[in-house]
Amino acid sequence: MAVVGAGLMREIEGSVQDYLREWWTPDLWCLHSADWWRRHWERPGIVEVVVADSMADGWQLWRDWLNAIAPDNTVEIKAVERDAGSYLGYIRLVGRRLARTQLEAPIVSVPTHYTRKPLLRDEKC
Repeated sequence: MAVVGAGLMREIEGSVQDYLREWWTPDLWCLHSADWWRRHWERPGIVEVVVADSMADGWQLWRDWLNAIAPDNTVEIKAVERDAGSYLGYIRLVGRRLARTQLEAPIVSVPTHYTRKPLLRDEKC
């Protein structure tokens, strides 16, 4: 398994930098560094991470991609340019499932059949 995408060159400790605030929204806390993802993937003992690093010119690729697909997204383009790879860039991870790993059966949270029941306990309501 492998993933390449937007990430952090290093984790943000404390508050987001001033120059990123206009663009940064709470959902962007899902961005992490390659080292963070390595620990996250290896913690359950299912995967051996073979590669976990950042792309040296990742922020430039991010900027170029934005200019190609969303040139009007000036807030994000400006944030990526001002950061210039200090925090923002592209990361990549390659992992291999460990042979000794026994996976549990998937959790099924949705019943496979439907039984009609009233939504309220007392149908008079």
